[in-house]
Amino acid sequence: MILASFWVNQSGSIWLFVKLILAFIVPLAIFYGIKDASPGVRRAIIGATFFLTGLVYVLYLIWPKPIHRQPNEIPQNFSESVGFFVSDTVPVAADVANIVATFLLGLGVFSVIKIHSEKLARRHRDWPFSLVLIGSMLLMVIFGYWNYYLKNYTPAGPSLGNPANWTFPSFAEDFLFNGLYQQMEAAMFSLIAFFILSAAYRAFRIRSIEATVLLGTALLLVLRTMTVVSQLWADAPFVRDHPNMQLESIAKWLPNTFQSSSIRGVDFGVGIGLLAMALRLWLSLEKQGQGA
Repeated sequence: MILASFWVNQSGSIWLFVKLILAFIVPLAIFYGIKDASPGVRRAIIGATFFLTGLVYVLYLIWPKPIHRQPNEIPQNFSESVGFFVSDTVPVAADVANIVATFLLGLGVFSVIKIHSEKLARRHRDWPFSLVLIGSMLLMVIFGYWNYYLKNYTPAGPSLGNPANWTFPSFAEDFLFNGLYQQMEAAMFSLIAFFILSAAYRAFRIRSIEATVLLGTALLLVLRTMTVVSQLWADAPFVRDHPNMQLESIAKWLPNTFQSSSIRGVDFGVGIGLLAMALRLWLSLEKQGQGA
């Protein structure tokens, strides 16, 4: 009974206020304790936090879950008590994770502003880039929230969905995001295409059987996109007598057989690696990053 109702309290009850106070005091005590603790104690606290948070989700996956649970239902045995408790804990753990992620995002923004502000103040090398970064961030935040406020909290908000009714904040946000940011992002990816082409040239040089297979497969897939080549291939006498040798059929057969099976094999390998890393983190076997 206690386990099942730990996260559930009526509004205005004394237990709700006690838990809210504890939820505020206990994390502060832990944070101050970590700040003044030795590296060994820090690792122990971090390891215990990893284990407890991971244990909640492990139990959620393997422990029997309550079926058709009613709001005021009382568990009948220990198994149901643990199931109720875990089911109630998972949403709370997810909310805590979202809150921590939000604080980390704010910490990242503060760190970026602090580092680049110091570069500006000291006229460090490449300080104009820091000025552009901070200015761009502030402009996006100002016009983004300004336009968001006009759309959601003013009478003219519904009409701002039509570009004909845009105001200055709407045009400014559109110019900064669609006119500048996305265009620069597209230009960056277009530059990356040249590096990919250079890497493909080095990979396709015939030096081994694997490189030859890679070159032949890539050549077939490229020729498939060329209409003239596909038509000449289809008009060849041998291809007319064997419809399965059509360039379109071959180009579809390769991804559906070799590529799909290879990708599944890679996915299995990545999944096993992620599982092994998750277990190492959960059991505090991965020591890197725990001594901060």
